[in-house]
Amino acid sequence: MSEAKEERIDWYILFFNHTDGMQMYRYLKDLALPVRISPAPRAATVCCGMSLLVTEEHIAAVRQAVEDSGIAYDRIVDLPRQINPHRDVYC
Repeated sequence: MSEAKEERIDWYILFFNHTDGMQMYRYLKDLALPVRISPAPRAATVCCGMSLLVTEEHIAAVRQAVEDSGIAYDRIVDLPRQINPHRDVYC
């Protein structure tokens, strides 16, 4: 009997422009919140650009900080984990 693989969810903060994204990144990092700069996933938006990647464990605190910041952003979306840990592993 095989166990169902648990799907991990990541959250992406999408922005209208790179400047707002970088301002939000610095703001969240100053609050010691764990966020990473990431390309905006194509599953979430058709325009290319940057986003901030947040894990499910930290989304509540990050969402509150984003609202408190007053920095412009497009939206926050959740997607199944896009990162493939086996990518570029050849042996």
